[in-house]
Amino acid sequence: MPLSRRELLRLTLGAGLLAASGYLFKDIFLPSDLSRSEEKTLAALLDTLIPDDDVPGALQFGVLEKIQEKARGDYQYRRLVKRGCSWIDRQAGRLHSRRFAAVREKDRDNILTIAMEGDADSLPRIFFQQMREDAFYYYYSHPGTWPQLRYNGPPQPGGFPDYYAAPSLSG
Repeated sequence: MPLSRRELLRLTLGAGLLAASGYLFKDIFLPSDLSRSEEKTLAALLDTLIPDDDVPGALQFGVLEKIQEKARGDYQYRRLVKRGCSWIDRQAGRLHSRRFAAVREKDRDNILTIAMEGDADSLPRIFFQQMREDAFYYYYSHPGTWPQLRYNGPPQPGGFPDYYAAPSLSG
């Protein structure tokens, strides 16, 4: 049975809508890697949270790379980072007519304060808390930060290889 023009048009339009919706859902559920602009925004955020001073800051200890690595492996985390960086750049644009990375440090602090004081379940606050938590985790787990804390490292880096044996009473 041959297709009428109307049926052919309906099938073509339906196929087009299906393809477009698949593309949209792909961006929602499988976001692309971080763009160069998002990486700059994230780097500026990390530099604001843990700047260089007497000791190296977050960027010098590879915190940016660790967060990028985590984002590559976890699409929900990647989506949070992308959306959070977008929000921060929009705030910087609205308040200072610049992207976050180009804003002065004092103004960056103000933008992050807005995020921190947002509703508990808002994107800005969730993003800020997650980035702060991850930044401090990756920063202080780096051995280069241990001397400033007067921490010499794990007392037994090899673990307890003889955990199954009773303790020895001889000295």
